[in-house]
Amino acid sequence: MKKLLGLLVLSVSLASCSGLRSYLPQGEAKKTRAFNPAWIKVMDPSYESGNLPIALQSPLIFEGIVYAGNNAGSMQAFELENGRLVWSEQDNSTYHAAPVPFKDQIIYGTVQGRVISRHYTTGKIKYSVDLGASVETKGVVHQGRILFQLRNHQVFCLDVETGKILWGYKRSVSYLTTLQRASTPVVYKDRVLVGLADGTLVALSLDEGVLLYEAKLSTAVKFVDVDNAPFILNDKVYIGPVGGPISMLDPNTGKVIRRGEFTASRAPFIDATYKDEQMLFGTPNGELVLSDKNLNILNKVKLTRGVISSMVPYKQGIAVATTSGELFHVDPKTLQVMDKYELGHAYSAVFGDMDSAVSGTEGRKESYLSVLSSRNRLFTFR
Repeated sequence: MKKLLGLLVLSVSLASCSGLRSYLPQGEAKKTRAFNPAWIKVMDPSYESGNLPIALQSPLIFEGIVYAGNNAGSMQAFELENGRLVWSEQDNSTYHAAPVPFKDQIIYGTVQGRVISRHYTTGKIKYSVDLGASVETKGVVHQGRILFQLRNHQVFCLDVETGKILWGYKRSVSYLTTLQRASTPVVYKDRVLVGLADGTLVALSLDEGVLLYEAKLSTAVKFVDVDNAPFILNDKVYIGPVGGPISMLDPNTGKVIRRGEFTASRAPFIDATYKDEQMLFGTPNGELVLSDKNLNILNKVKLTRGVISSMVPYKQGIAVATTSGELFHVDPKTLQVMDKYELGHAYSAVFGDMDSAVSGTEGRKESYLSVLSSRNRLFTFR
């Protein structure tokens, strides 16, 4: 016993000794963490035990403010640096996507089928338009218009300044088994490209919403949804159904030029180092796939057991979110994991999109990342 006490005394003496640094390994730099929480908001609504509310929406970072809807039916704005509440406005509905900024407004859709425009610093409403079904996608702003896809497989084009409906396209989808998600429209030249739940990609005229062509991408019996946003690179469109391989198409005709050997869970990510020659895809089985523009696989890394749900640039790397409650910071060249963060709850996942931004004054700029977990926790990292 006396010998043990002596060893303890010796350990304390060494710890208090200023020369302890000489015993530390030399040449090893302290690891820099990418995911340092700046603040976290618990956005759970009131709910009965056993009926866990799940968040499907996404945050937006705009002009030093983080915007996120909660499952209690309110759109809220928080200061990016410290999380202080700027404003909160009740919409009496939940949300399925992030707001989109336009001038001094943020515009978003609700599950109750309304498109709402609010002033970004006051929350004062500019217009509210009823479209009749749940607005499933983030708005896409182009030349004075804003486009959404709805739960009922309808695409709407509105005047972004006034909310006036310019046209609507309705698709009759006979499939009873769909994932009930929607593809965000993408504008290419004079047409709107959008994936639909019946396994097709359609092209609509931007001015009138007239069907120009449709391309069948899946022939499966069920779960044929094309719910990724189409992605345009070098005048080619890349998109695929949820259960099938990614395809490269001619955006002018819809003709399939090439099919890849993997399935993508989201539209690809392009890093500046890729110089429009490579694309990074996430897959439903937790892989990152780096391909060239012809869909030839250049590198592939298994990250997680869940689905890769979102990728954004962050701190000289890429932040990757998953449905298994993990965030990864990845080197875009090697796909090596540089940092990892676990969201901390057994049922945490990221079903929506993350958002990142660089904010601050000259000489004191910081990178920020906002993530809304399925457990209604809004994380902002720096």
